[in-house]
Amino acid sequence: MNTMERFSLKNKVAVITGGESLYGKHSSYALCEAGARLYMGCPFLDKAEAVAEEMRAQGLDVTVIYYDQGSEDSISRFVDDVMNKEGRIDILVNAARVPGGPGGWEQTEEGHQFSTKVNSLGFLLVTRLVGEIMIKQQSGVIVNFASMMGVIGVEPANYDGFPDMRAGGFGHDYFFNKSGIIAFTRQAASYYGRYGVRINCLSPGGVLSERTPADFVKNYSKHTVLNRMANDDDVKGVIVFLASEASSYITGVNISMDGGYTSI
Repeated sequence: MNTMERFSLKNKVAVITGGESLYGKHSSYALCEAGARLYMGCPFLDKAEAVAEEMRAQGLDVTVIYYDQGSEDSISRFVDDVMNKEGRIDILVNAARVPGGPGGWEQTEEGHQFSTKVNSLGFLLVTRLVGEIMIKQQSGVIVNFASMMGVIGVEPANYDGFPDMRAGGFGHDYFFNKSGIIAFTRQAASYYGRYGVRINCLSPGGVLSERTPADFVKNYSKHTVLNRMANDDDVKGVIVFLASEASSYITGVNISMDGGYTSI
């Protein structure tokens, strides 16, 4: 196969959870731009449809389906809906997550329990359901979004001048869940490999958005090798690489996409 053809996702059926904002949105574009037919699962239908309309205006093939990762029934209906339409799922990108509420280091038990239910249990359920389909197909690719914060601790200096942001930076649930996703990826790769199913993990750093304060961008960028935060396009190549035949002999790995933040 030609080298560039190995990166193509033409005629592939891709599913993404949380594909309507930030890295999820950029991943949605990447999957479609590489040729996949995309099914975007999201609880915020208005927001997801607005993104989908932008994509369709560019000739991209995307369908939005309601998806609540905190509900086992909703997860099952979402997967069934895609299967009823397509009969297979070639790619799953797990990008959905919810915050655990305020409190920082003193994060409430209720907030932690809620985020764990969605970000850990719900994540596991959708992966197992799609994984069973891929086992029957004897093929498939799963890409999990973790975070560099699943690998390292907080750099307090990033939040100089932003005491409220610093407090939020020490919320426990994010670190528990993201580090768990990295470990789960290795475990799941060991299980799925015999069936021809690959599963890898992507741990990005901070992404620049219109909501990011300029001084935070400056503080954060000083801790990266590339001296900047991620932009809208930085995740695209990595997602297509992991989802395509270009990475056909890679499974069980965690790729840091953080501008070198965790390398120093």
